[in-house]
Amino acid sequence: MDHALREAIDRHLTGAVDGWAALRAAGVAGMIVPEDMGGLGLDLTAPITVFDAIGRHCIATPFLETCVIAAWLLQAHRTPAGDATLRAVAEGKTIAVAGLDPRLRPNVSASPTAEGWRLDGDALMVLDGATADHLLVAARTENYASTLLLVQPGSDGLLAQSYPTIDGRAAADLRFINVDATLLATDVDEALSGAGDIAVACLAAEAAGLMRRLVNDTVAYAKEREQFGQPIAQFQVVQHRLADMHIQARRVAAIAARAAHAVDGHWAERARLASAAKVTAAEAGRFVGQNAVQLHGGMGVTQGLAVARCFKRLTVIEHELGSADQHRQRFARMAAQIAA
Repeated sequence: MDHALREAIDRHLTGAVDGWAALRAAGVAGMIVPEDMGGLGLDLTAPITVFDAIGRHCIATPFLETCVIAAWLLQAHRTPAGDATLRAVAEGKTIAVAGLDPRLRPNVSASPTAEGWRLDGDALMVLDGATADHLLVAARTENYASTLLLVQPGSDGLLAQSYPTIDGRAAADLRFINVDATLLATDVDEALSGAGDIAVACLAAEAAGLMRRLVNDTVAYAKEREQFGQPIAQFQVVQHRLADMHIQARRVAAIAARAAHAVDGHWAERARLASAAKVTAAEAGRFVGQNAVQLHGGMGVTQGLAVARCFKRLTVIEHELGSADQHRQRFARMAAQIAA
């Protein structure tokens, strides 16, 4: 199954100008959406193959936010409005997610009204926040209870300031001023934590794919670039460095797979492995990215080469959904709880 899926995705992504359109054409947008909602009904280990391919082809897509985070949250709390949005995911529509990062969640407040709910406040760094077909928002009530709400783009009182990110995506700072919203669920802290761990595992799988691309491109370049009358790939120090880069990429792929298989298990083990994947991806990504750029020389920082784009994406992944230091501390807390 994984091999056939990998081949199908590679076939669509190879040479594709629009990576998101290629993934939709490959039929993977609704891979974890239930079959009765138009999806494939696969488990949460299936997206790992997709993220490996996204990394190897070095493309920017909304697959994580739409097809994994939003799809999983909407299934965790089923409502008629949520089910309609799940069908939209399977059809290839995009969903932006605001407030998944716990550091940003308290900035948006949700209040009940006679007609439903309304949102006020600011959500920062929402990927595809100005262009997505639907907007999923995690917010707090006046009593600091967590809520999950659905907002339609273009709603009255919703303001978006869009800007590009260094890895080729687009983000937006959103301001909510008495914006009408549809309540999907309350007390969603556990679901949001689970979604965050799933996202971290997927990011680690993407990082592994990016590192494999960097290793392969750097090996090819080292065979062509000559110094002192011979390819630099013949120098032992370069060979050792390339081997170390390959090992680091394999390490990340292994921990990403373990983290993905743990998402349906005990919450502490899920969190522990997700944090381990994040720390490993951050450290290895920096090592592989910096060495790939250095071995390419000045060409390594030009946008025309995939190595520069991969390096920028790895830099973003290093800081997305928490830093390595934060996840080291979290790993220690979870390990202590499991041991107790």
